[in-house]
Parts: sequence; C-alpha cells; structure tokens
Amino acid sequence: MQKEEYRRLLEEERDRLLKKMSQAEGHENLKDSTGELSLYDNHPADLGSENFERGKDLALKEHEGVRYRRIRAALEKLDRGEYGRCEECREEIDPARLRQLPEAPYCLSCQEKMEHRVEVRKRPLEEEALGSPYRASFRDRADDTGYDGEDAWQDVARYNKLPHVHYEDVGEDDETIGSVEDTDKLSNEDMKKQLE
Repeated sequence: MQKEEYRRLLEEERDRLLKKMSQAEGHENLKDSTGELSLYDNHPADLGSENFERGKDLALKEHEGVRYRRIRAALEKLDRGEYGRCEECREEIDPARLRQLPEAPYCLSCQEKMEHRVEVRKRPLEEEALGSPYRASFRDRADDTGYDGEDAWQDVARYNKLPHVHYEDVGEDDETIGSVEDTDKLSNEDMKKQLE
C-alpha cells in the first residue's frame, strides 16, 4: 500500500470515530441516557441494569478516545515519514496488520510481548492515590515540615502516655445499683405545685 492509501484509511476511521463520539455527547448523565424524568419510581434492579449499561457506554467511549488519539499520532507519523515502524523494535510493521489496524503503533510480536508483560510492584497500587500522611513516608531526612509517618508515631506515643479512663472504673458499685436520680423522684403533684 502507498502512503496515500494509509492516509485515506486513517482519515476515514478518524472521521467515523468523531461522528460516533459527537452522537454520544448528549448522554452525559443517567437521566439523559434512560429518557426518564425521575429515577425514583424504578425498581432497584432496573437501575442496576441501567448503571451497568451506562458503565459499558463510558468504557466504550474511553476506548474510542484512545483509538482517536492513536489515529492522530499515526497521521502525524505519516507526515514526518515515520509511519509503519514499530515504536518498540523500530522494525517495519507488517502491511497486512496496517490494513486491518492502520493506527497500530507496534508490530505483532512486540504487541504480544507488551500484552503478556507482568509489572511487579513493591508497594500496593492504592498508595499512589493516598495522600502523604497515610502512605509509608518518612521524610525527616529532607527539609520538609509536612505531617509524615514519624509525626503520626509521635502522636500515638503521646496519646498512650495520657491518663486513661478504664471501663471497669466507671461501672456502678453496690451502693448505687437501683438508685434514682433526684429529678426522677419528682411526682406529678410536685410538678403541679411548682407551676402554681
């Protein structure tokens, strides 16, 4: 295939994706996508189905956005004369692969290696989203005055040194079992007398 044939394939796919994404723009929330005026009268199972479909639509929209960005990158490569080379090994990508997936950035063997690559993490993934007071951080070697892990340990140590109230010390003793507070001893007659 010639460069112009690849350009035509890429531009057709780009235009198709743009049209599809612009048609989906009107359904930003659940009420718009279902066409219901209110979601209160629906059975929870119906809402679960609607939420599932909405999540699926959002995932497809994200996938189309990724594909659109790859197509734009492929068109830029075509303009620079770098189109058709694998970004990993720099070898030529098979023309049959480019006919089927014109925005493909990798040759088939590199794509398979990337899909089967296992990333080993030393720390849990959730720590990337947590703020610094809650992740493992001892930054006292730096000139950082923020609240860090060591400050948390010091706060716990200070708390442990405070005089504590123990539950066995607060319970009722034999003398107070069954007693009534003075305000509870007032009768209705006493209350009427106070109001006069």
